[in-house]
Amino acid sequence: MNWLQAAISIASALGGGFVGGCVVAFRLGRWRQRVEDQIESFQKRLSDGDRLLNEVPIMSARLEIVLEEIRSLKSSMREDSERRVTHEECDRRHNNE
Repeated sequence: MNWLQAAISIASALGGGFVGGCVVAFRLGRWRQRVEDQIESFQKRLSDGDRLLNEVPIMSARLEIVLEEIRSLKSSMREDSERRVTHEECDRRHNNE
């Protein structure tokens, strides 16, 4: 290897390292800025009292009401099924009377 090839290799390595460092720095900076923007947006929404964030307890209460209604329907369906009589049992009862 002569001096010219060594100089070209060193210059190529330095140039590649510089370009790679710039690319990584740019991508990290872009990612960091995006994260900071999201945090700022969330903090602004929380400080403003975002309508959707304020409605979460209301939605939770409504969901509980719907679930309670479903539970009561299931309970009444169980009671109805206990009182249900099969067709054969009905025929037997009415034919004996």
